[in-house]
Amino acid sequence: MDIPSSSENSSSETAVLSYSRWQDILRTWFWRYYDNLLKLTLYNLGWFLTCFGIGWFASFLGILGTAQQWNWPVIYLVYVAECAASLGWALAIFKVVMGEAVSWPEILIDLKRYFFKGLISASISGLVLGLAVYNLRFYFSLRVSTHILIFILMGFVATVFIYFLMMTFYQWPILFFQNPALPKLFYRSFIITLGTGPVSLLVLFISAFAVFFFVLQPFLWFFIGFVFLFTLYTVSIEKHFLRYKITYQDKPIADYLESADAERQRGWRDIFKPWETR
Repeated sequence: MDIPSSSENSSSETAVLSYSRWQDILRTWFWRYYDNLLKLTLYNLGWFLTCFGIGWFASFLGILGTAQQWNWPVIYLVYVAECAASLGWALAIFKVVMGEAVSWPEILIDLKRYFFKGLISASISGLVLGLAVYNLRFYFSLRVSTHILIFILMGFVATVFIYFLMMTFYQWPILFFQNPALPKLFYRSFIITLGTGPVSLLVLFISAFAVFFFVLQPFLWFFIGFVFLFTLYTVSIEKHFLRYKITYQDKPIADYLESADAERQRGWRDIFKPWETR
């Protein structure tokens, strides 16, 4: 068997890495969203109504607290319930983005493999992020907030919050992609975030901008809110794994790059006259 030279290996690595740049992430994300726009819009509507229904029911029962004093333990439990209800929608959207057919009976079967780890990871992430926000609020409320130690603590907590938030973006896509054990799920999300710092920060910026825009235009949550964000995280993790030559369901690298090349060839004409290139 011929052993490829180091220059050939280097060339191969460079070729693969070129498909995991932020430009390719955004390009792939756009075209897959565009190609499945109607389906993803319907799924987003279902996802939104499910979470909104849980939140509305908790508000109707009056267990969330008042505007002056929120009931944080109950709010956390509502968050966990919404995460549990969201896993099925997230799995369906993941399959759409990865080019698989969606069969809801099969979704329910697959969900049995992911549900426990998905719910536990979301619960832990929500708890860590909530505690970080609580600590930041506490430090801001201190009268000695001008003390240098307080600034150091606030900077540390803010850094943990931002890093863990970026990790959280990738946890469900990693779970659906590889179904690792729970400790490995957190470890891999940590390593991926560490190894793709600038790109992960860009994903964070896009997410923050999108959420801000959706808050200004709340009706958009009905149509694109949840799916807009989750499809971005799904495509990002697919491209990040490609850096390590890992593909979904062990698809041959050559086949994957061929489809990626086809996406690179698409232009604005595909938006207005898609039938000419189909």
